[in-house]
Amino acid sequence: MEIHRQKCQFCNSKRLKNVLVRNPGDPDKVYVQCHNCKELVASYVIAPLGYYHHGKGYESFLRGVHRSGDFLSGRNINRLYEERKTEEMAQFQKVLEHLNKKEEDE
Repeated sequence: MEIHRQKCQFCNSKRLKNVLVRNPGDPDKVYVQCHNCKELVASYVIAPLGYYHHGKGYESFLRGVHRSGDFLSGRNINRLYEERKTEEMAQFQKVLEHLNKKEEDE
């Protein structure tokens, strides 16, 4: 696993904010802005069903399914949501462990 803590290429700050943009007919996009110098750090296009907002619940997941254009049965959508929620938490814990180790070694 390769993990990087993103930082501003202009001022080296790790204080960043994500700006989520949704335009009808276009994939969701995230712009990453430096909180300190306000410069654009990066942008990401989010793949269909690629956005998971932990803590916003099932309705948030359904809105993502709807925006993706995928039409699934209710049981399949619920299963996808539960799998995604479990997987994201497990992967996030692994990422934090790797990131903490990497930052300790620096």
